Amino acid sequence: MKFGDILRQKREERRMTQADLAQRIGITQQNVNSYETGYKIPPLRVVVAAADVFCCSTDEMIGRKIS
Repeated sequence: MKFGDILRQKREERRMTQADLAQRIGITQQNVNSYETGYKIPPLRVVVAAADVFCCSTDEMIGRKIS
């Protein structure tokens, strides 16, 4: 899974809108949409902020599997 798919899945599991997530991360709703659709690659600070919001690791946010 890619970051955008994981971001959308976690956001929807928590019944958040793109605007809700954008406000919590400190970005625009348009940027959330761009990350979810894969149009833009997020900077590291956004990946870290999203992981903080969703109480998970950055590895999980980028789909990295640790075996």
